[in-house]
Amino acid sequence: MIVVSSNDGLLNRAFNLASFIVGEREAALRVVREALGKLQVAVSAQGKRLYYRPIGRGWSRKVSSKHSRNNIAFSETHLLQRLIYLESEPYEIALEQGKSSTFAAEEDLVIHFVKHLTKKTIKRNSFYVTLGLSRLLHNYTTAETMEIYNAVIQDPDRVKDDYYYRSRKGVLVQELNQRFGDLIKVCRGPRGEERFQPDDNQHRFVELVRECLGYFTPWQTPCLVPAGIDPIIDGIPSFTAINENDEDKVEVHRIHAVLHPRCFQRLTGNLRLDAPEDRLQIPRFFYANETNGNGSNSNRRNQRELDERELRSITSSLNSNAARRKAASAAVLRIMVDGVERARIDLDKTTSTRFGLDSNAELLEVCSRDKAGEELLLASHLLTDADDNGLHAVDASIILEGGQKISIHTLPQLSDAGAAVEITYRETSPFRAVSLLFRQLTGVRAGGQLSQTIWNGRRVVVPVFTVVLFAIAALAIIKYARHGNPPATDQGHVAANQRTDAQIGTEIPPTGNAATDSRSKPSNQAGNSRQQPQGVGESTQAGNLARHSVQPQADTKTETATDTALDTRSVKKLRTVPLSAVRTVYLDMVGGDAISVQGLRESLSEKISSSGLIKLVSNRDEADALLEVSVSKQVGAGPEAIRVVVQLRDARGKTIWPNATSNGTYHGSALGVSSSISRNLLAAIQSTQQPK
Repeated sequence: MIVVSSNDGLLNRAFNLASFIVGEREAALRVVREALGKLQVAVSAQGKRLYYRPIGRGWSRKVSSKHSRNNIAFSETHLLQRLIYLESEPYEIALEQGKSSTFAAEEDLVIHFVKHLTKKTIKRNSFYVTLGLSRLLHNYTTAETMEIYNAVIQDPDRVKDDYYYRSRKGVLVQELNQRFGDLIKVCRGPRGEERFQPDDNQHRFVELVRECLGYFTPWQTPCLVPAGIDPIIDGIPSFTAINENDEDKVEVHRIHAVLHPRCFQRLTGNLRLDAPEDRLQIPRFFYANETNGNGSNSNRRNQRELDERELRSITSSLNSNAARRKAASAAVLRIMVDGVERARIDLDKTTSTRFGLDSNAELLEVCSRDKAGEELLLASHLLTDADDNGLHAVDASIILEGGQKISIHTLPQLSDAGAAVEITYRETSPFRAVSLLFRQLTGVRAGGQLSQTIWNGRRVVVPVFTVVLFAIAALAIIKYARHGNPPATDQGHVAANQRTDAQIGTEIPPTGNAATDSRSKPSNQAGNSRQQPQGVGESTQAGNLARHSVQPQADTKTETATDTALDTRSVKKLRTVPLSAVRTVYLDMVGGDAISVQGLRESLSEKISSSGLIKLVSNRDEADALLEVSVSKQVGAGPEAIRVVVQLRDARGKTIWPNATSNGTYHGSALGVSSSISRNLLAAIQSTQQPK
């Protein structure tokens, strides 16, 4: 999460971007505040990333397509940049429609046009950015655009044919036409292609367009296009991914090369094409203030930096929203898509909803109302496009300050009509979960009132209420028993299995000798039962891994497992099996960065499944055992080096592999670690199945 107090430079950059787009200081402050508020509750399974699906068969000629990934990640700063584009749009439209205190000038419309083109293309990938900048903002031909993209992607196999370029250009024209309506006009060019009617004097826009593209280039990215080389023959090494883990960074570099005005000019010059200023094609704008609208708004360029009062205001707003979410007891969730309500979840009746999602949707939000009845944002998710303009499938979640878990699951695009999305709400706190269940069973509203229907059917309420009270009493007894002295055989299970949904990124220590742990630290058991706060750093995580791997018996933390944690570890209804009888396994991974975890999961799944000895299942209740894999960065090693602790557990939580004679800690790359884990696990299972 971006911390306001330590990122004043980044926030000033965000404020300058918003000021450049909307032109007024107070409006820009509101844009930044709203964008940060949405970033604060951004839903993602991979550390708040934007995901892109590139065009073509493989990442590069140096990367095997068999092991290539299909997702490209942008950092959190670029997520903020895109949120500013979205939050600025209502102010832009109000200005264009004459609903603000001033009228739109031609400069405003040019900025809005370039920004919207950037917003629509950058959410996809470098192909769409190249297409939009070359064919719509400039009038390079399709063949020349293919040549530019060939230089950017450094792989002829991913350049596609000219028909694909024309069809994707048509999609962008339609999206821009929907946004600007009567302000621009579409005409037919050579070969019947649609294009925007251009302004007669393009030269007067050159400096403004350069300024726009400078603002809209992804932040904190370098200029890597060399001068005086042939990009096709000599190549640009910075645009070629050596391995799949580099593709995230390289794809951002490609987008930078096309958006940044100096890099794009150097790129077209190296290809011996006309300079961008000679091919500029800004559309003619038909607007009401056309006679007096050619002036320049100096406010957007001369804004002073954020002062202490404004920084405190932003911080106060974020802290206030966090406190409201922590105290919230939602009754109805409103699901918004691009500012329009699409569905509701009445938590007194259900905890999920499913609805269709338009292929052009960009921002999904989950809102409720706090105790004062004011609107409260609980979660947000920026949607991204996959190939051929479809929405990229996602399975993501966020746990809020009060322990509420909101999950978003979208299905892959099946048609041009759009995709389906499912929103789920769950309480991770046992007592709040029981309270929600009580409300759903009895009809008691969040405000404490009993519905008239249930009141008239008291014969239903009494037995249900009795069952709920019994459940609460049983829960209290179980928690009290766990705070006492559990048997030595179970204590190791409790210590090793401790991880609630709220502890994303917290390391799971390997199981040591339970009896030794209970004797060595009896007085600390209650203290260690407390959950660690969400967001534990990777350095702490790596330190815990190192400490536990060296002293597994003397330093293993004993924690009290919550009902939520036990529920997530439930397999086969507690039917235990020995290692020799394991046939189906559920893979559970925790910690680590998105790239390492994804690469390790894919490689490990492939190697285990290809063995034919055991089968990975997607439903933990169908598994004979649970393979817990805890990932962290390896301190002091290379950027791809990871440290992994792995344990195979039966349904009761007992570790059945590795045993006392083998080690469950691995170091190295994701590919090397997955090979070692699968080889050792399969060898251990085979050895137990051999006749003695």
